[in-house]
Amino acid sequence: MTGFVCFSLSNMLWVTWGVYAGAYALIVLQICLFLMNLRGFKKNFKVQQK
Repeated sequence: MTGFVCFSLSNMLWVTWGVYAGAYALIVLQICLFLMNLRGFKKNFKVQQK
């Protein structure tokens, strides 16, 4: 859980910087990485529930 939160905060910081710098590809990349991380988190959470 801690890793997911830290990675999510890191993504938000990168997106914030990307907005400031106008780096739209970076923003898209970070959103995709967050969604992939969220997918993995959900899969692992389901396995731990069993």
